[in-house]
Amino acid sequence: MLKLNNKGFAISTVMYLVLILAIVLFTLTLSVLSNRKNILDKQKEEALNTIYNSN
Repeated sequence: MLKLNNKGFAISTVMYLVLILAIVLFTLTLSVLSNRKNILDKQKEEALNTIYNSN
């Protein structure tokens, strides 16, 4: 097992926190983009239905 002094432990802890934050941010970004795509697809479908039904 690696023996870390306080500074090494603090650095590794910060690195893990940054990694976790990056993963959370990436996941949130993907969910927002996915939700936005679903909304845009729904709006497009509604617009096409309006166009085709008005003829």
